[in-house]
Amino acid sequence: MRTFKSTNIQNLSEIKRENMASLVTDYCTLCNDDGTSTEAVRWCVECEVFLCIDCEKHHKKLRMSKAHNTMSTGDYHNLPKFMQEISSQCRDHKKKYELYCSFHACPCCVTCITDKHKKCQEMKPLSDILKQVKSSASVQLFEKDLKDVKENLEEIIKYLKRRINTSTVQKQKLLNKFDL
Repeated sequence: MRTFKSTNIQNLSEIKRENMASLVTDYCTLCNDDGTSTEAVRWCVECEVFLCIDCEKHHKKLRMSKAHNTMSTGDYHNLPKFMQEISSQCRDHKKKYELYCSFHACPCCVTCITDKHKKCQEMKPLSDILKQVKSSASVQLFEKDLKDVKENLEEIIKYLKRRINTSTVQKQKLLNKFDL
């Protein structure tokens, strides 16, 4: 685990980012497509859309989407920026990534295969690659590092709260001292 001094600046900027994330208001993508502005409460990871309470209820009931992973809009905004920008759809063809090209080390949609990967031999189902990645040692190490960062952040928050309390007590003592 890293020491407080080496991580305090990074963690303090995380606290600020988390506070800023709570100020963002997202609107339901589905309602917005119909011309209505309804505040979103969830983000669907698979569909990459914000959902209001009503749309989330329908989303959970539909056979096609009931197994989708969703998260609160607050959790979505607390993700690192690079993770928010990751898409499961091809930017060129607006189709879902289904395969992985081992030669180019990139995900591909079915149209990409005919456009850019005609001669590539090593095409594998993306789901197989994702299973391998999830079980890999690097992901497990990342999860451990993430846990350590969380613990450090909790320590910093406790430390800062103690410092605030100490400063408040010292301030009050000084005010009382000069309040003859």
